[in-house]
Amino acid sequence: MVWIVFPGYSQVFPSTGTAWVLPGGWDEPEATSYFDTADAVKQWEGRHADLVLGSMHDATVNESLIAIGYIYSQKLNCRPGPQTAWLSREAASRGLDLEDGYLHFAEDTVLAVEQFSSGLDYLLEAQPYHLLLVRNDQYSTARLPLTLQPGDALIAMASYPFDSVQITALQPPQASRAVADDAGAVGDWQPVALRWQSQVGEAKQLIQTGTMVQAGAWHSVRAVYQGRQLNSGKRGLQNGLKTWMIRLQWPMATRVHGLRFEPWLAQEPGSLAIPGWDGKNDRNGDGYIDDAEFADRANGNASARFRHQARLIPAGHQWPGTCWYRTNFADPVWNQLRAGWYQADWLRQGLSGGYNDDMAKLLGENQFRVTQGGRIAELSERAGTASAATTYAAQQADFLQLVKQRTDTHWLAANISRLNVWQDSVWPAELRSVVDLWLREHYLHPSMGLTRMQQGWEQFALGKAGDKSLIMASVKGGRSDLSPTSARAWQLDIETGLAQYYFFNLPGLTYYHSWNQTHLYGSGNTTARNWYRGGVPKNWAYQPTGMLNVDIGHPIAPPGGYKLVQWVNGKDSAKSTATQLGNIPLLPANWFWLYRSGWYGAVPNEGVMARRYSDGLVVYRAVKAHDVQGFLLAQPLRVSLPGDYQRVYYDGSLSEPIRYIELGGYEGAVMKRVTSSE
Repeated sequence: MVWIVFPGYSQVFPSTGTAWVLPGGWDEPEATSYFDTADAVKQWEGRHADLVLGSMHDATVNESLIAIGYIYSQKLNCRPGPQTAWLSREAASRGLDLEDGYLHFAEDTVLAVEQFSSGLDYLLEAQPYHLLLVRNDQYSTARLPLTLQPGDALIAMASYPFDSVQITALQPPQASRAVADDAGAVGDWQPVALRWQSQVGEAKQLIQTGTMVQAGAWHSVRAVYQGRQLNSGKRGLQNGLKTWMIRLQWPMATRVHGLRFEPWLAQEPGSLAIPGWDGKNDRNGDGYIDDAEFADRANGNASARFRHQARLIPAGHQWPGTCWYRTNFADPVWNQLRAGWYQADWLRQGLSGGYNDDMAKLLGENQFRVTQGGRIAELSERAGTASAATTYAAQQADFLQLVKQRTDTHWLAANISRLNVWQDSVWPAELRSVVDLWLREHYLHPSMGLTRMQQGWEQFALGKAGDKSLIMASVKGGRSDLSPTSARAWQLDIETGLAQYYFFNLPGLTYYHSWNQTHLYGSGNTTARNWYRGGVPKNWAYQPTGMLNVDIGHPIAPPGGYKLVQWVNGKDSAKSTATQLGNIPLLPANWFWLYRSGWYGAVPNEGVMARRYSDGLVVYRAVKAHDVQGFLLAQPLRVSLPGDYQRVYYDGSLSEPIRYIELGGYEGAVMKRVTSSE
């Protein structure tokens, strides 16, 4: 058979494309003289990859590469950032309700939460978005505790409407709230009636709790008053975020120790209660369920006073330090608005597209473990179910297709790690078809074993569909875990990772990235925890630039006389030369065995697999199972090679010509063909 080489493009290295993942935070190296400055490291990165998932934080540099910015279309941060600020501003200018951009629980809901992210503190503690001190008509950030003098004012800003405020002070203040002018800025301050109650807190400090007599029909405002920005460097406010503001003043000098709003989320050990919203309870339609309406609710199973209090939060399934709301893809007007954000933001940053992180984290049980309630107003589905996840995924696919149309991009990427998009029950074909490039985060690692390698047929299905992939090799579970101070241990792990990658390489369709054992990306310096020495740039250390410079050509058919590796896929099986697995079209991988033992099934107990290139060969020795740490200490195994080759080392140097190779446990190698050998 003839191996098809995909139409190419200019790339840095001869045998594969390469990429960086979330570069940034460049440091001046501490332990090497190769670079003099952090900028020199950044320039080096710009010259040594074809693709960037993230940004080089320089529009000109981004435009010289294919830079695909980080996006997360299924969430907005609980504490608003630049995107929410932009949406807030644009929604206000178009008369849209910001709340339509979120999903909401239609009934009181309790989620099981094993571990709470500290990012939830913003909501659990009802923290202000920002505090300002006004003194002598000058505005500055207020940091409590603080003594306010007569004539001073404390302005508390929230990113949501509220109906009460708690102040740790001896006396309650006079209060007024901001009302908007025709431009949506602060037009004036309107006195607001509060019912104050005093209580002694845990620290034996007096807490004043003020509840608004009427919190309805309260509109947000931009942080601009009399033409002046009311902020001290807060990006969200600078970008036009509209907030709800209350101004507090005392007639005498008063020490204020703390300020927060009334929390609406109920946290218990192992659970989080989120109130549901039902518009039928808001009889006068002012956006607030007052005491009279609350006492006579049409739906007693929905106890939210404001609609925003019912937003979906995947509590317990967020990155440490984060807090997210799930976005609404069912509103076509809001979809157009959010697509406009990506269009404007990518143009500003010089980006070619975007990559959506955590594409498998939608509305299923892996995000919401519902123990009570869970019905979603915008979907008529229950969170935590496969049905909700499937429906939401199809809506997300439509939204991402809209983004592609608005931005005219062919570089929409998704992070799916090891997820098989043909086998995942909630992954619809629409979502698969809208993605152009797949990030296989930590897809490869030294001790992944033969079974996982032989389950990798879906990479060749993606290739057959014309999709691109960025395949990441990490060192997790390798020799560097056993010998973290050994330079050779780290280098062997990286050599193995590149060999594994070359098994999946489809020229013109795949990109390679080498990383450490963590998910903490960036361009800073190594430490003793993630390299055998600290103080050198991470991407420079992890990318085996010397090896990549060695041209091994492109994948070709296996030599005659060798047994072929088989794909593992439940009841379906096929040889690695197959162009079909069940009803799924494949590109041929052409993997074959140099050695195998205990091979009564498709996967041997131990084996050495190989893939041939026009000018090289890659091999990998493993046992069936993954992460068998003791196998890393196995005695070297000598296997014959199908010709004369030179082993390629981490620095790009070559061994003497060899006809056999000795491999340790979970070890891979890249080899250059000796030209005279046939």
